[in-house]
Amino acid sequence: MTNDSALAELKRRARGISLGLYAADLGNLRAAASDTTEWGCDILHFDEMDGVFVPAMIGGPGIVKATSGTALRDVHLMVDSPEKHVASYVNSGADMITVHAEASGSASALSRIRQEASKSDRTVLAGIGLFPGTSLESIDELIAAKPDMVLILSLDPRDGKAPDITKATRRLAEMRKRLPEAVLAFDGGVTPNTIEEIAAARPDMIVSGSAVMKADNPAQAFASMRAIWQKHQEIQ
Repeated sequence: MTNDSALAELKRRARGISLGLYAADLGNLRAAASDTTEWGCDILHFDEMDGVFVPAMIGGPGIVKATSGTALRDVHLMVDSPEKHVASYVNSGADMITVHAEASGSASALSRIRQEASKSDRTVLAGIGLFPGTSLESIDELIAAKPDMVLILSLDPRDGKAPDITKATRRLAEMRKRLPEAVLAFDGGVTPNTIEEIAAARPDMIVSGSAVMKADNPAQAFASMRAIWQKHQEIQ
């Protein structure tokens, strides 16, 4: 398979509900990852936080590597100077790595993902993440680099404000015009009450954590979200 066809195939697979694994029991993540596979989950989302770029601290490439399985590993680097961490996550088996536009050296980090993936003879989607306060006009350099994936967040964990679902779905539509070949993902505030509006914007991927993993019946919650996403994908 050529590099271009491998990238196209990975983009094709990077669709659906990406489950935030860290919303599960942190003392039993490997079992939780195994459970999600039984539900039919194809993508696991890892929110990697350093306590500097965002207040919380969690994760590490060792955890990503330890939860290997059939699901794609979707790594969201909410860290300062992400370029320093890219190689370790590529080597951990990440299939997608998103760096934040707001982080220092984000353009270099985006390029580094591709370099490290090539060195390891792996295909890894190189993505950018956008907090609500970051204008699309301010990231022309990143857009020019043609990221494989764009993660639109409806909230910024640094300011404690409630998610703005409607604004984020509008931004997703604007980004689709600018990067029509990219995988477009939505993150933040995804619940049973908001999934319909979010899915109607037709993102390729929707990230959900607590709404599924902490539900009384996680398997049923996942199936419901996936069905709503699929319904809107089929609308012409």
